[in-house]
Parts: sequence; structure tokens; C-alpha cells
Amino acid sequence: MITNNEDLLKVIDDLFEQNNITDSKFGGLPYLPQDVHCPTTLEGEQLHFLAQYRLDEIPKNDIGLPTTGLLQFWVLMDDMIGLNDDNYILNDRHRVIYYPKIDMTVTRDGVSEKYRYPEDEYANPVRGEYAITFQLGENMMSYEDRDFDKVVNQIEGYDYLSEADEDKFYEIVNQEGHYIGGNPVFPQYDIRDSRYIEFNKHNLDYSNYDILLLQIASEWYDNTGDLINWGDSGSAHFFITKDDLERLDFTKVLYEWACY
Repeated sequence: MITNNEDLLKVIDDLFEQNNITDSKFGGLPYLPQDVHCPTTLEGEQLHFLAQYRLDEIPKNDIGLPTTGLLQFWVLMDDMIGLNDDNYILNDRHRVIYYPKIDMTVTRDGVSEKYRYPEDEYANPVRGEYAITFQLGENMMSYEDRDFDKVVNQIEGYDYLSEADEDKFYEIVNQEGHYIGGNPVFPQYDIRDSRYIEFNKHNLDYSNYDILLLQIASEWYDNTGDLINWGDSGSAHFFITKDDLERLDFTKVLYEWACY
């Protein structure tokens, strides 16, 4: 009862594969059509590129994504990495952009003339440029998910777990990774949960943000160090409502990140 089988895509990154400007990737140079410039805040500050994925590379699924074009994720590289805790859907410091068609004549040199990397090389949580691929999979509902208590309370004997068994259960259900769809993993709390009034300053309604467009988790290896790092080993999430996705309206995407 706490798994999703049909609508989870695991995002697999490759540290060593060279990337074209139109490839699915984390970090590096984004795809920008010939007549398009980088998105900016209302004050004119350039946002920076986190990720993009080509929709024709994604396995068949029931998430509701379009099947052609490219989806991009941008944030402002300020002290909060674009987080606006007054309004998580106000798309001034973050942006999700959908390109229905891809211009294959765009070059890295052409984009390099328009895109400015952050002055601080560590400002971007994504520390390099990594090709990504996709696999259908499944994952469990994580401990901090807004619906977790309702679901696990239906499991016979859950209330009688020992502290040690509950710790093991926590480790099992919190499956970190990069995801599209499925169940998000939250280091602290689920901002969509109406019980967290203290983190929702203006009592905005995020309850319909059911579809995970992208989860980017922190990732590191002993031989490479940090590849991706959100604060202290955190993760970021981009959510959209079903209605907005059906309309291909990416102007009100919810963006949040948190760390442990």
C-alpha cells in the first residue's frame, strides 16, 4: 500500500558521458533556442540552470507528461538557492520552462555567449554537467509524506513496532534518489501538508500539487566528493497540479528544498 509501481521514473546520472546541448542532463550549459535568452527575476537577475530532460527519452508512463519537447529547471543562486518561503509557487526565483520543439541547430558556443555561470563555483548545488537517463521503477511513500500516517495506520501491527524496528522501517521507506513522479522523499517536512502551519506563513493552498516533475537529491562519492549538494545532504522538489500539467502550464510550479 505504500509503493507506486506505474508512475515513478528513476533518474540515473552518468559522470563521464559527454553531453550535447540538447541532451537530458543535470547542470552545465542549458539548451536555449536561437531567439531565447536566460530567464531572470523581476529585478533582472539571471536564473541559473539545474536540469533538463527530453520527453522523447522518457519511458511510457502514466504521470501525464507530454511526449515531445524538453523540460527545464532554473533557480536563482542566492543564499536560499531560489527558495521563497513566503510563496513556494511564485515563479520569480525559480522557473520551469517547456519547449514543445527542440532546435537541433543550437550549439554550445551559441549558448555560451548568452549563459553566465554563477560567480561562486559552489553556488549551484549541481557541481558539474552530468548526462541523465531514465528507468521505470517503484518507491515507497517516505516518512515525512503528508499521507504517510494515514497509510501506515492501516498496516496491522504498525503501532506496536519497537523503536529499533521503527528505525529500520524509516530507513527502508526513505529511498533517496533522483525521481520523476512516484513518492517524493523529504528531509524535514512535506510543505503540502496543511498541518505545518509554521512553514506556510500565508496559509496558501498547496494541497493539489500531487505530481512530482523532478526530485534532485544530494549525491557524493569518496573518490569524487560532492556531485550535487543541497545544504547538508538535502534534496529539492518541483511539483505541479494535474490541471496545470494537462494545460502544459508550468508558470505555477511549486519549488522547495530542504536538508537534514
